[in-house]
Amino acid sequence: MVRVRVTQISAARPRRRPRIHWLFLLFLSIIIYTQAFHRAPCKKIAVKYQFQFSECYAPNINQDLYLSEASFVMAHDAATGYLVTKNKKNKGDSYSSNAISDSVEYGDESWELQDDAAAENWEEDHDDAMNYHDYQGSTWDTFSTNLLAVYGKTQVGSVYQQLNDGARALDLRPRIYNNGTVGFHHGSLINIPLTTITLAGLLEDAKQWCNDNPKELVIIFHHELTHEAGYNALSSEVYTEIDDFYVTGDDGVVYDEDENDSQDNDDDQTSYSYFYSGIAKLKGVYREQGVPYYPCEKLSGITVGEAMQLADLSKLGGKGYLLAVDRHDMYGSFCGKANWISDELVTCHSKNDDREGNSQRYQMCTDRKNTGKLSALRDYVLQSSNNDATDDADELGPPADEYYYPFNQIQGFWQVDSTSVKIGVKHAASTLLDDNRRSNVNAEMVQLAYNQQFKKINLFSMDNVALNGNAMFSVLRNGCGQSVIKDDDEYFTCGKNLVMPHMNVSQRLPIFWNIILIVVYSSLFIMVSVMLIQAFGLREHGLQDHRLECNG
Repeated sequence: MVRVRVTQISAARPRRRPRIHWLFLLFLSIIIYTQAFHRAPCKKIAVKYQFQFSECYAPNINQDLYLSEASFVMAHDAATGYLVTKNKKNKGDSYSSNAISDSVEYGDESWELQDDAAAENWEEDHDDAMNYHDYQGSTWDTFSTNLLAVYGKTQVGSVYQQLNDGARALDLRPRIYNNGTVGFHHGSLINIPLTTITLAGLLEDAKQWCNDNPKELVIIFHHELTHEAGYNALSSEVYTEIDDFYVTGDDGVVYDEDENDSQDNDDDQTSYSYFYSGIAKLKGVYREQGVPYYPCEKLSGITVGEAMQLADLSKLGGKGYLLAVDRHDMYGSFCGKANWISDELVTCHSKNDDREGNSQRYQMCTDRKNTGKLSALRDYVLQSSNNDATDDADELGPPADEYYYPFNQIQGFWQVDSTSVKIGVKHAASTLLDDNRRSNVNAEMVQLAYNQQFKKINLFSMDNVALNGNAMFSVLRNGCGQSVIKDDDEYFTCGKNLVMPHMNVSQRLPIFWNIILIVVYSSLFIMVSVMLIQAFGLREHGLQDHRLECNG
């Protein structure tokens, strides 16, 4: 009898609970596939496995969340993705690369130079567009600039590619040139050539992605605005039109939403104010491109849904949700707490402080036997989220004043200083992308997020989002409460209830060592070939009699 009862219970369970379970999964699948982001293309296995739902699907973001509570992957120094890339596409004076998504392997860098036509156009545009000192010096200046461009590259491909690789926030460092064009820079490392990309060209790529993915919100963050002419060019103010909060009326004309309800396009209804000249220049570019550009306070204390209303490109004749934001101060400062503490930065390469008992002179993040660097970075990012809230810029932790700091940034990448650059180039023959790949830092950050080690993630900044960026996006979007799927059922799946994404691990050697290996193997091949040719030659002529004869 006992055996019968056990068998009956065992048989009864598959008939009842799994039926409810499968019905719920079917209902959940319908929600996901009708209210979801679908990454396209979704052909590569390495891409599919980064998503926790099948066929590269992820549920849409929860619009009821406050913007400060929503989680976004940020592409650190997004404009560097355009450095040393192919696929030129003419858009005025910009060189963008939407098509790069079909040519770049995920987690693998394409180091191909521009084609001959692009090189010819570079020469033609040199005098007109390149009016800055980096390309007006000696041959050594040009070489060193190109070397820094290769070293300082933090992303792969255009912003279209980066958004397709999981980014939903773009970190941009605008630079205004004397000819009026707005380009980009990467701190003290490099000024990104205008023939590579301009702000107008980058916005074209971002708008195209939003058009192809009209349910996703994309936010552009400015940081460290510079001018070729220096401080004086940024400190001056101009009296210009206020068009930060524009909407489109029924007649298709763009108006300011703070204006009178009559919406007559009269000059006396246009509002004007003083703006720093750099901000006024950026406003002009965004106005021409039809992309909203706001000061920080406009995004303070609002929900994701309200932010999407502000970012709605359909009001300006476009499609999707895209906006740019900064403090509208002289330097176009970042709208959040950056958690960048100079005395605590974790670089990939550094010197050992204590030589006693330590046989290694340098510490490198790529050393698999020494995990100290990765542990230090792990502590740094966790403190940026888990410490007590503070507005002190010299302390890690989320902001206390979320009105002044609407966003909190977690910098999950290797920082750079002069020492790390010297060691990286001279002793490791590496680049920032090499450091990112060989240390597997992105995979480590995804694991921390999946295991819920962070109290809250708002902006998670990453280098090389092409490597496991979609895995981080999937983990953040599927966090409990982050998506449109409600957790009101016992079978609800979110967070750690979902399987961890499969992450790509790159074991590629740096370019320098690849070149060395090619030279060595080529030399060995030539030596063996010569020896074989000589051996076959001796075989064909037969043995020679070299005996000496003595006469007399």
